[in-house]
Amino acid sequence: MSPAPTSAAATWCRGDMNRDLDSSPVALFDEAVLASPYPAYRRLRAEGAVHYEPSLDMFFVLDDRTIHEVLDDPSTYSSNLMAVLQRDGAGVTAPGTVVPQGLDVLAIADPPTHTAHRRLVQPALSKRAVQNLGGAIDHEMVIRIEELVALGGGDWMVAVATPVPVVIISRILGLPSVDADRLLGWSDASVELLSGVAGPDRMVAIAAAIAEFMAYLGECLASEPVGLIGDIGAEVGDRLSHDEAVSMLLQLVTAGTESTTSLLGSAVRRLAADAELQHRLRDDPGLLDNFVEEILRLESPFRGHFRVATAEARLGDRTIPAGGRLMLLWGSANRDPRKHAEPDRLDLARPSTSGHLAFGHGIHFCVGAHLARLEARIALERLLELSDELRLSADHEDVYRPSLLVRRLERVDIEVISSRSP
Repeated sequence: MSPAPTSAAATWCRGDMNRDLDSSPVALFDEAVLASPYPAYRRLRAEGAVHYEPSLDMFFVLDDRTIHEVLDDPSTYSSNLMAVLQRDGAGVTAPGTVVPQGLDVLAIADPPTHTAHRRLVQPALSKRAVQNLGGAIDHEMVIRIEELVALGGGDWMVAVATPVPVVIISRILGLPSVDADRLLGWSDASVELLSGVAGPDRMVAIAAAIAEFMAYLGECLASEPVGLIGDIGAEVGDRLSHDEAVSMLLQLVTAGTESTTSLLGSAVRRLAADAELQHRLRDDPGLLDNFVEEILRLESPFRGHFRVATAEARLGDRTIPAGGRLMLLWGSANRDPRKHAEPDRLDLARPSTSGHLAFGHGIHFCVGAHLARLEARIALERLLELSDELRLSADHEDVYRPSLLVRRLERVDIEVISSRSP
């Protein structure tokens, strides 16, 4: 990933990153806002459900009701990704690279193409199929968590949150586990493409990495594939082109690692900072599912997704022109007080804990949601079982990857105290 942008770059409104967010213009690309976007979201929601940014010619949709309105009308609001945001040579973010049409698959495809693609991959990621992977997930988690406990702690992201999801998605797809490190690098490049903070030179490097990734996936398709790659490969030449199949695999690897890694990082960071919460979850592991849902709501792994209007439409108090670009901000809607009482508070007894938008809604509801939830549940259960106390390391600092798209901690440094023998 590229280094964090300077305070003067990648902003909508120029200004000191230390300014008071409650009294100054909102600059969603500033370092401070990327690290802690929720005060900015709150300010923008107070101004209206839809915020228009003229410098980007883009509409940002902020509240739960209005985002549902968009998601429930896929014919008016297309998922096709027309272009990505990038920084120019002067450090200003604007729509840039046009995305090839061949990439309109799965998450960025519309019906009927999306329907066919989802039908193809859904069986391998259904709740039943994922539950059957519970033993394999548990095995991978325990090996790494036991090592972390034996060391007395370390960086949770490096030890567990980053490697396990890529191993599991590789198993589902039928990719060689020995390629996990390369897959992680390629996945990061794919996510960074949509970060909104990559400059021209970095975009060239990202494009090269993604081309390498696609060539690798193409080779896997051609070499007697098994798993989900085999299922997808069997459709090439009939209902899928080769490029569509490769693009589908790229999305599955990227989404199958990023969302779970981010969720695991946010969950353990919150857990390690709260001894009372640890005690409660150890006493009542049945609350772990509610805890996972609250972390998903409070720290959505993806900050939002993009849409484009196919026709003029009225949304909130705005008129969206045909061709208008929108970003649906999950992280804002999930803290909308009209939907969630005391939205900034973690509440293990919250009614309808799964009523958030962290995994989207409607036809594009995340196909890997069952997998992410199960991996998080198993990881947290095992970490609590194998430890007596977790603490954030004295030198831990919350540093998030600079991105308008994802919400992922770079590190989660923890100390683990345990009387148990690994």
